Amino acid sequence: MNKHLEDSEAWFKTASSVVDENPRVACAQFSHAMIKALDALFEEKLGETPGRHDKATDFFKKLLNENLIKGEESKYRNSIQEILQKKSSAEYHGEYFSKSDALKWKKKVKRIMNMVRDYVEK
Repeated sequence: MNKHLEDSEAWFKTASSVVDENPRVACAQFSHAMIKALDALFEEKLGETPGRHDKATDFFKKLLNENLIKGEESKYRNSIQEILQKKSSAEYHGEYFSKSDALKWKKKVKRIMNMVRDYVEK
């Protein structure tokens, strides 16, 4: 398995284990699971990963614009952008995140991870 995907799975597993007791921490960990999955996709298709997490959206747009992934994957762009924008609030600013928020992120991130797997584990 790709090292980035392996890390993504670990982040996802640990995030899932704390949804009930600390949804904010779960959201922070889900964001890292998504970032690591996207790193696997970027490395596979572009040969590089973004130096900063906030550049992941730009890298994803590049994959779409250069037809390196199917156009239908654009449906993930808003989720990626939303999670990246709220990541630091979950991680550093102690903003309130509910269990419902954490479960929504879990679902979105799992879908993104599955999409990445389709390209990386061929």
